[in-house]
Amino acid sequence: MLNKNATIFKNIGLGIVLLLGIISCEKDFEDIGIDLVDNKAFKVGDTGINVIAYNRRIATSRVDNNNPGKQPLSLLGVNQDKDFGYLKSALISQLRLPVANANKPAVDFGDNAIVDLVVVDIPYLLKDTVIIKEITQDNDTIYERVKSLDSIYGNRNVEFNISVNELGTFLNVLDPDNPSQGNKYYSDKEYMRKDLLASEYFKPNVYDTVLYVERRYLDGDPNTVDDIDTIMAEDISPSIKLFLNNDFFKNRFLEHDNPADFESNSSFVQYFRGLYIDANGVDGALMNLSTRDAKMTIYYTNDEIKDEAEGEDLNGNGVTGEEGVLVRSKQDMDFIFSGVTTGKYIRDYNRPDIVDAIENPDMEDGESKLYIQGVAGTEAVIKLFTQEQLDLLRQKEWLINEANLTVYLDGAQNEVPSKLFLYNYEHNSLIIDYYTFNFGPDVFGGELEYDKNGKPEKYKFRITKYITEILDINNPRTPSELALKNFVRTDVPEDLINLDTIIGNYNWIPKGVILKGNLPETDKNRIKLEIFYSK
Repeated sequence: MLNKNATIFKNIGLGIVLLLGIISCEKDFEDIGIDLVDNKAFKVGDTGINVIAYNRRIATSRVDNNNPGKQPLSLLGVNQDKDFGYLKSALISQLRLPVANANKPAVDFGDNAIVDLVVVDIPYLLKDTVIIKEITQDNDTIYERVKSLDSIYGNRNVEFNISVNELGTFLNVLDPDNPSQGNKYYSDKEYMRKDLLASEYFKPNVYDTVLYVERRYLDGDPNTVDDIDTIMAEDISPSIKLFLNNDFFKNRFLEHDNPADFESNSSFVQYFRGLYIDANGVDGALMNLSTRDAKMTIYYTNDEIKDEAEGEDLNGNGVTGEEGVLVRSKQDMDFIFSGVTTGKYIRDYNRPDIVDAIENPDMEDGESKLYIQGVAGTEAVIKLFTQEQLDLLRQKEWLINEANLTVYLDGAQNEVPSKLFLYNYEHNSLIIDYYTFNFGPDVFGGELEYDKNGKPEKYKFRITKYITEILDINNPRTPSELALKNFVRTDVPEDLINLDTIIGNYNWIPKGVILKGNLPETDKNRIKLEIFYSK
């Protein structure tokens, strides 16, 4: 019994010694890129691994909404960025017929219909902002919650042109070659544009909350305004309002002589294939938009037969309470943005240093600057180990406590991404740390971190399990090249049970950031893998 207790206390003592050793983690870096140092005086340690990182151009991004689980935002606008050059984007969408009900067909403009106004309405993305309104004499602070525009990048104060054309290209929901799959549309696809429906100068406006519709056809004189409708969203939210050509819709919609084109959505999108909304100009703003509540509305006036109530004179003839009188009535009809929505990006870096870095990357020695840019922009490819490094590290048989890949910003920059994403480049898939139990997205990281002065400083990724599997001498995993890109919400797996680890190449956020690469080796903030281990 005495011997048993002695053994127990001996084991407890060894455990305490080991715990204290781990807590007193040695902080001397061993630079694997230069030499491997085996300091046997410590049970724990950390080491910095020199990696190779270079730039890669992304020629195109997927921009359609044909995968139900991956719904990208749209991008519209134009901007000239001092670091990443010129970018413009168009928004392209099909429309859907109004919803029919038992008493009213989907499309019936009635008798003697005349167009008052045709408007495209696309709500902005919004965020709540809390501001200090007043400080009272009792030192009570009054806060006011106001709405401001969200996801707008670039120069909000510069006007640019927005044009709207009838779309000439038919957009398939399903892949014609494989109808069991959704069709894929990429940002470099060319589209046919037909009639010009609108062209106006524009800049984002948080106060654009009200639409005024002049009604000129309630009496016999179209030169006078008979009434004005004041229209706003229920939550008084601002939206982009584009005014389209009345005559076009008079001829193509109200006076169209083939009702079959308006009997079903499949017939309608063959007849009217959608809208091509483009941005034009030297500089301005780029806007992320959701088309979920976007619509095109035709406001019109038509003839109706109505019965007058007692004391009511609808037709203005001085007689009240008549039955079956002919009156001019105000009407409207909504065609929502639905079906296929896609986009078109045009980019020109127009800076020789960036063009050279992404067109002629040094894949052997790496680069001093890494350019991360969304919307068919650039990403960084990262090689973690040479074969010599792997052989030496595996022989050490370390227990990996933590492994971090950290990248620092290269100088002060504006509007950098709030989050980056690291993934397996060779297999275009998630890294195991992102979806493994006890690890996961919150541990994996990628959020922008700030220095003690509140300035953007770095992004860090924890890839402990991935590195552990690579360095396991008994069952080593072959390392893959990794890639670093802008994070978008479609990178997150939709279903963690039936997990799909493949990364979609969507990207609609135009923010970019310049990061420090792996050169020069004298830069202490160059990209480096840091491994914390126990021997």
